[in-house]
Amino acid sequence: MVVNNSTYLRERVVNLDNEENQNPTLTFQIANGRIRNKFDGLGAMVQAVDKILKTERFVFPIYTDQYGNDLNDLLGKDLGYSKVEAERMVKEALLADERVIKVDITSINETSPNTLTLTGECQTSYGNIPIESEVSIK
Repeated sequence: MVVNNSTYLRERVVNLDNEENQNPTLTFQIANGRIRNKFDGLGAMVQAVDKILKTERFVFPIYTDQYGNDLNDLLGKDLGYSKVEAERMVKEALLADERVIKVDITSINETSPNTLTLTGECQTSYGNIPIESEVSIK
C-alpha cells in the first residue's frame, strides 16, 4: 500500500487547526519544572491572566506587541500618576485577550513607599477571576 504523504500531511494540518479552534485555552500544569497535567477552561484562563500580569510588554520577541503589560514604565513616577496609570495599564493588558470581557479594579493601595497593590476581578468568557498585582514605582 502506497500512502500519499502530502495528502496525509495536509489532512493532519487541517485536523490540528480544527483542534486548536475547539480548545483555545488548553494549557499545561507545571510543578517543580515538570509538566504534570493539561487543563482548559477557567483553570487555563487563570494561568493566562497571571501570565499577562507578570510579562513585560515589548521585551520578549516570542510575544506580539499586544501581549503583556507596561507596568515597568511606572518606575520613578509620582504616586498619584502611578495609581491612575497602573489601573489603565492592567485593564489594557488584560482586555487585549479576546476571552476577557471586563476588568474591574476595586482598590489600589500603597503597600509601601515603593509599591502599589491593585486588586479586582477579571470577567472572562469562562468565569470570573480575582486579580492582585503589585507594582513597583521606585
